[in-house]
Amino acid sequence: MTFRAVNYLAIPALALGVALAAAPFAHAEQSCHVTGKLMTPAAMKAMLVSKGYTNIHGLTQHNGCYEAKGIDAHGKRFQLELNGATGAIQPGH
Repeated sequence: MTFRAVNYLAIPALALGVALAAAPFAHAEQSCHVTGKLMTPAAMKAMLVSKGYTNIHGLTQHNGCYEAKGIDAHGKRFQLELNGATGAIQPGH
């Protein structure tokens, strides 16, 4: 194998490595643009329970959003991004 052939193979491999390393950062964390007071975790959980969600865990707050995981009304796992002030499900979830 010649030096030139090695270079032609190394460039795509390097590009692939960079793309794979950057992939976790490609999905930017969502911001909920909250206007008003954030709901408490207990209030957010109560609101989810009132809508039929159960086994709620992983309730974390970031950038004005809450992320919640659990079981939905149909018995399937869910992961939602919710507006921290209104409890509205954010687009794409």
